Amino acid sequence: MVKKIKHHPELTGDRCSHCNGSGTVIADIGGLNAYVDCPDCAGTGLVNSPNACTSCTGKGTVITNFCGLNVVINCEHCNGSGLEPKKTKPPSQKR
Repeated sequence: MVKKIKHHPELTGDRCSHCNGSGTVIADIGGLNAYVDCPDCAGTGLVNSPNACTSCTGKGTVITNFCGLNVVINCEHCNGSGLEPKKTKPPSQKR
């Protein structure tokens, strides 16, 4: 079963040729075939994404260690959107 890609609609880029845009590939894990995130696009189905979050590569989630377990949480850098936050200009100082 191939997962449906759920990336932010504003995330742009080219379709990944390794997974054909599905975001998953079949990997041999100890003699068993399993669907895993594509290593080329990190599971987003897109490559060369200029507006993808630099922390989560556009997925919106990251894996962190919590009490010895790997847990998936929303990316704090982009607040789970998968988009690189826009840089805001500091308010101008009037003199």
